[in-house]
Amino acid sequence: MWNSPIDLAPRAAQILRMLIYPIQFDADPLNGIDRVVDQVIRADLKLLPADVIAAIDSGLASHARLSELIPQSHTEAVIRGFLAALRIRLET
Repeated sequence: MWNSPIDLAPRAAQILRMLIYPIQFDADPLNGIDRVVDQVIRADLKLLPADVIAAIDSGLASHARLSELIPQSHTEAVIRGFLAALRIRLET
């Protein structure tokens, strides 16, 4: 069902890695959403929320294994759930 994370466009994969990295060791990644917004999106002036949303949409629409973008132990469902919740947070 899931393909290699290489199936993503390079820029989308880069952004998704930046979003997953801060929560890779969190027991519940959903608790790290505000931290990711502060550390990744607000701190990087070149990374616009629209770019992040586009990367999340691309990743969630793909069959790529997003859980393999960086070494970490969360399941595919957990990573996809985190990204979906982060997307909602960015829209508000």
